[in-house]
Amino acid sequence: MSARIVRVALLLVASSLLFGGWLAALALPASAQNGGWSAPMSLGEYWFPDVAVDASGRAHVVWSSGTTGFDSVMYAARTPDGEWSRPIDVFAEPQIASGSEATRPTLFVDGENQLHSTHRSTSIFYSQAPAGGAWVASYWRPQLEIGEGYFSRVARSADGVLHLIYTQNLQTETCRICYHVYYVRSFDDGESWSDPQDISLELTGSAKPQLLIDTDQNLHVVWESGMGGSYGQLSDPTTVIYVASYDGGESWSLPYKFDPARGTSTSAMARNITIGEDGNGNLIVAWWAIPEDTIYYQTSRDAGRTWSIAQPVPNVLGIWALYQSRLDDYTMATDSAGRVHLVLAGRRTAEQTWPELLRITWDGSSWSPPDVIAAYQGDMPEWPRIAVGLGNVLHVVWFVRDAENLFNSAAGNYRVWYSTRTVNSESIVPVEVPLIPPPQPRTVVNEQSAPLPTPTPRIETVPVEDPVAPGELVLSQNIRSENDEVIVLLMALAPALVILLATVTLFLLRRRSRHA
Repeated sequence: MSARIVRVALLLVASSLLFGGWLAALALPASAQNGGWSAPMSLGEYWFPDVAVDASGRAHVVWSSGTTGFDSVMYAARTPDGEWSRPIDVFAEPQIASGSEATRPTLFVDGENQLHSTHRSTSIFYSQAPAGGAWVASYWRPQLEIGEGYFSRVARSADGVLHLIYTQNLQTETCRICYHVYYVRSFDDGESWSDPQDISLELTGSAKPQLLIDTDQNLHVVWESGMGGSYGQLSDPTTVIYVASYDGGESWSLPYKFDPARGTSTSAMARNITIGEDGNGNLIVAWWAIPEDTIYYQTSRDAGRTWSIAQPVPNVLGIWALYQSRLDDYTMATDSAGRVHLVLAGRRTAEQTWPELLRITWDGSSWSPPDVIAAYQGDMPEWPRIAVGLGNVLHVVWFVRDAENLFNSAAGNYRVWYSTRTVNSESIVPVEVPLIPPPQPRTVVNEQSAPLPTPTPRIETVPVEDPVAPGELVLSQNIRSENDEVIVLLMALAPALVILLATVTLFLLRRRSRHA
């Protein structure tokens, strides 16, 4: 076998290994677990995803991405059979002064299979699209600006009213940057919105608010509280807070701190609160206690008017010992059996030195052992979101920070991931939500207009002043021909040819002298 054949064979083997490794990197972020979860799939760059599921079982995912000059809201959908649509950018916000703003999109699907979404640049924007047509950017309603802000969430109550919360800076003498939680609502399907109402009423800032509408149509809002709130984070110390409205957003309760001792010093803080409702109509919250790295939960049997004493979620810890993040969050969703599924980045033991994306289930009285969606070495999972489709199919999205750029998003290789699993609760019969084809370009034909006749060209005699006889025509010295390029090429090569000829002559003379 010739050396050339060996080199070609080695090149083909190396290419195959590289291609296979690339495919594996797309399929698995680190190590997927055999707990019933699908192998995590990469949806693309960059971060802060959200997910919602329509009545057909189709999962809709949005996330924040961007290119030079624009920050985008990316969208893709997955059928119940596992087929994904091509990711598209449904909104692109111009960057200001070359600065990038994470769009942080959110999703909510209502009973009419209409998608409602919010996102941001320096302001909060609202839009909606039919679930069957969201894959076509032109089917999204032109975005409506709500106001300056950072975080936002939107939901729709059974009476058709849209409810939206967002954070916006409220400057005071004691706090120049303190983002409060504001509430607005719409009675006309998002065409117009009420005046904003400050429901936080705190002298500190707010971040990561979550909105839940329970089965009795009460509104519940939780958030993280501390100084600041810009760029998605608060200064230490932080705590977690709750408010509720029992009249459709007309009035709100006073803010309630789940642990009044937390938030006064860095030795006792709380973050990443999430809220859900179980099958018995009871509320449950879970939040992260820092620095002890414990996940606590509390329940309410009276729609949030009173709450139980905080208790630790068993067999699970946070990742404070590994990665002290201010930007992470937790998430909850309820299946058809009334069980609440909590998803978070955590650990199962104190000795564990790597993070995992975990799912823990609340059955109304106790917690299940955690199961692992994905595990990582060095990289960090963040910002999980969960939705339940058809009663028993869990859909989870999150993003991953690469180990080399945990705190450098500008240089990071961050990617959005998705995994799914079916649980043993009753399946709900799907409702058809057909895809809406893209609009076709219209061709306007005026049938009453007769075709215009083809004009006949006219050849006219043009007088020439001082004509020159053909034999007397003088060509300009600036006229070029194809032979000119050959001459230029020969002139350029002449020095090289002279050197080459001299080298060959010298070589032959030396060779002759050695043989003489």
